[in-house]
Amino acid sequence: MIGSFSFVANDRAKREAALLIKSIRQFYDCPIYALCDDETKVYLEGLGFAGLKCKVGLSEEELQKSIEKVAHIQRHNDFHSAPIILKKMDCIEWALSQSGDTLFVDADIVFVKPIDQDIDREMELMLSPHFHCEDQVKQNLQYGSINAGYLWTRSPDLPEAWREIYLTRSKFFEQQGMIHFLERFDVGLFGKSHNLGFWRFLKVWAKGKVSLRSLGINWDDVKSLHFHAFPETYQHADEGLKAGYDKLKEQMWPHLTSELKDFADALL
Repeated sequence: MIGSFSFVANDRAKREAALLIKSIRQFYDCPIYALCDDETKVYLEGLGFAGLKCKVGLSEEELQKSIEKVAHIQRHNDFHSAPIILKKMDCIEWALSQSGDTLFVDADIVFVKPIDQDIDREMELMLSPHFHCEDQVKQNLQYGSINAGYLWTRSPDLPEAWREIYLTRSKFFEQQGMIHFLERFDVGLFGKSHNLGFWRFLKVWAKGKVSLRSLGINWDDVKSLHFHAFPETYQHADEGLKAGYDKLKEQMWPHLTSELKDFADALL
């Protein structure tokens, strides 16, 4: 089984975090560690989830400390927050200290099947390749071959190693440099049934509008989806990315259970 799950979320992502927790609780009752801001802590705790551990780590004061540390990081877009990204490592460190191992995920993950049977516990770290469906070499060089929103680890050395990579070696936020994990850890890989996201779809533009085409996805095997279920999460993205995320939800939503859909629809 999995020792714990962990994630980072601010108030913009609090509804997605709630959906993530609900999807985890379909299959697992282990602790879930959420590093968040005050508003998100109150919101999530108010939903009454068992085994949820919330810690305020995204306060203004805490983020100011991170801002100073990431001042040199190149900002490739207005979507990713470099200071909040640095908090991922704090969250993993916390979960490991309490539970021994953790599956760290972005708040916009939804689990639709159990996933623990795919974790090789002889490994120190399990990573999720993007499996880019177009321009693989270009995409891997620019954004990284490994996704930063889905990893399992039992190594207490992982958080500090990731901080060092993020702050000194990675060319795209914390993600592009994750390939360097192979220099330090025994690493296993999750397969294509995990972490199905934007990168696994062909983007087709026609008359200024984007559509997504799935290539070779076996939906019956998919265990976890990576998409934005609520528009407030990506309201600060550019118009093209917003349109893409809207289309991605259209692809993903039919594959949620009725229970998850009803839960998401009822969230305020």
